[in-house]
Amino acid sequence: MAICGATALSKIPRFRLHVGYLLSAIVLFLLEIVIANYSTGWVRSYFGDILVIMLIYSALMTVVKLNKQLVVLFTLIFAFSVEFSQYFKLAELLGFKQGGVAYTLLGNTFSIEDLGCYLIGGIIILLFETVFVKSTALASSTNRLFTSFRS
Repeated sequence: MAICGATALSKIPRFRLHVGYLLSAIVLFLLEIVIANYSTGWVRSYFGDILVIMLIYSALMTVVKLNKQLVVLFTLIFAFSVEFSQYFKLAELLGFKQGGVAYTLLGNTFSIEDLGCYLIGGIIILLFETVFVKSTALASSTNRLFTSFRS
């Protein structure tokens, strides 16, 4: 007989350190810093918003092993929540000092275009994880299969 809640416990996220996602998060973070400090126009306005979704996703996947689609969904919900908090001027309502770290992180300018960029970032992640990562895994397993036949 199963212990009550044993199946629920098996769904608890497993913590880990995934070096590939960590390196991705570091590169994306550095790229975001360069964009924030040295870029203007569409690169700063749109490309940075696409990359921030990838950055948050990579950071989460560095430390937890969860369903990738679920992590993308959580990342999008988080980003949309921050964006909608800007619509309601939450940073000002909370009394954050303009130019301060919390004010800058939360932001204060709502943009419907940002929501579109976040969605594009999420789609890129899903495509990358589906096409590139699965094809790499397939190639790896195919190589193992052919190697076992040669042995």
